[in-house]
Amino acid sequence: MNDAWSLPFATGVAVQRYLTAEEGLEAAQDERCSHWYVDASLMEDMPHNWSQERSRKLVEDAAERGLSPILHGNFRAPLASEIPEVRKASLDYVRSEIDLATRIEATALVIHGGAFVEPRPTKAHRDAALERFTSLLSVIEREAADKGVEVWLENLSYYPKFRPFSYVFTREADFATVLDAIPQVKFVLDVGHANVNQSLALPAFEAFAPSIAALSLSNNEGNQDAHLGLGDGTLSVRELTDAIRAKNWSGVIAFETRNASVGAGIDYLRAMWNAEADADVPVSAGV
Repeated sequence: MNDAWSLPFATGVAVQRYLTAEEGLEAAQDERCSHWYVDASLMEDMPHNWSQERSRKLVEDAAERGLSPILHGNFRAPLASEIPEVRKASLDYVRSEIDLATRIEATALVIHGGAFVEPRPTKAHRDAALERFTSLLSVIEREAADKGVEVWLENLSYYPKFRPFSYVFTREADFATVLDAIPQVKFVLDVGHANVNQSLALPAFEAFAPSIAALSLSNNEGNQDAHLGLGDGTLSVRELTDAIRAKNWSGVIAFETRNASVGAGIDYLRAMWNAEADADVPVSAGV
């Protein structure tokens, strides 16, 4: 890969193509990435489907190509359930993801808040679900760190009318709550998710940039998570690149765009970045 494709803020470029781990590795090599997502939401890549031999072979193949996996944990794990026995089972499941992340030498394990069920979800219900989730996340982060695995917490989309099912960890206040409880936590800010039924991407980035390890990039029309190319939606990528420059942020950029290649995304980001830089150049007198 060419120095994160010459974007000064990108320490790595990841791609998520919703393929099995081995197919995703090939796709990431074809798209000149440094990382790729292994998605534990896919049945083939759930922890119980990984033998020691499969893990060993993936590590060898990734090293040969100079790529590193990011284990994208299963967003369906009900870590915020009101039922103690369900939360315990969910924690045990995530422990199996930590073990898998260790075996495949993943750069990070991405964790989500999952969902809770409430016929009429209120702020109090959302806050209670977040508290239940955060209590388990503190255990997950500590146990993962003990095994050399970094945890990245990813925000999910905000669907206020899709009751009785509601995602956990979707609001700006949620970032602050988790950070207060777990100061060392790292985030992967999914800007596409943050653009669904709210305009959270820019405020969250500006408020929490020091704790953001990665940006997951896609666009949408603001009503649902569509994984569109960066120029195909209502999210202002130009404002985001301006904020990246202002905050002097650097980290991994991950592309989850289904209708656009990584190369197209890099080109779009570079155009937005250079447009801001050009605007800073003073115009000579008499020109």
